[in-house]
Amino acid sequence: MPKFNRSVLLYNGNAGPSTVDAVLRLAVPHLSQASQSLEIIQTHSPEEFETACKLAAKRADVLFIAGGDGTVHSAVRALSTIESPAPLAILPSGTCNDFARTLNIPLDLDLAASELINGEIKELDTGRINGGSFLNFAGIGLITDASSNIDPFLKERYGRISYFMSALQSMRQATPFSMHLKIDGISYAEEGVLVLVMNGKSIGTHNFPLATIDPADGLLDLFIIQTSSLAALREWFSLAQPEVATEELEHVAHYQGRSISITTDTELDVDTDGEIYLKTPLDIEILPSSLKMLVPKKGELLI
Repeated sequence: MPKFNRSVLLYNGNAGPSTVDAVLRLAVPHLSQASQSLEIIQTHSPEEFETACKLAAKRADVLFIAGGDGTVHSAVRALSTIESPAPLAILPSGTCNDFARTLNIPLDLDLAASELINGEIKELDTGRINGGSFLNFAGIGLITDASSNIDPFLKERYGRISYFMSALQSMRQATPFSMHLKIDGISYAEEGVLVLVMNGKSIGTHNFPLATIDPADGLLDLFIIQTSSLAALREWFSLAQPEVATEELEHVAHYQGRSISITTDTELDVDTDGEIYLKTPLDIEILPSSLKMLVPKKGELLI
């Protein structure tokens, strides 16, 4: 007996023939088997995608989104504007697929679809930022430089490795900037080359398996890399070890909070889930249990 009465699959028709073929060939057989009715919608622009997302989320039992982090970000932005939307399920088909990694969704589309249709619904937090929404992270500094400096040819040829190549180049050119923070009403002054406000546990495929980062705990984790030195870089990559005590780090500052404001002396670009369209200053808050998502049963969230 089908698990869902009505499922909707949304995908970006501009993703490229190989990606579209993989989505239709590998994922659709599983989704159709689990659905009394499966509607497949192809879109060709961000505006068309968000409109289709809102309409589909009002009539479906579950909304499957095939795409990368930018597509997931657009879906979350769209769903945040409507009341009681259908649960969201990610079929990862992008470059990094960071929030899919946080949810332990397989990066193979065949396995992802299979595990999701046998999965369960979890209520996860989302972030509100200057009136908009994000799911995985908001970042200032090196991360926006790295995203802006990626060579499209290298991204097409090398995929996620291109992000590391761009990040290393940006690190060599990084200049620290001053910032003023207010976290749950308490003020702080900091200086750094990178600020990350995190809800998820993976950025650019770099995993942060720290117990403090939990997309269902009602808190945001804020990290600041204070310099571009090799020592700071080593500390940053040490966060891939779950036993690292962040309070002992000398070049990386760590805060947690429900409400975070960030002001910089000069206006800086902001990266939200890989999309750059905001600028500082920022007013950020966590919205606990605000998004229902379909996740695999066997793999708990990376928490």
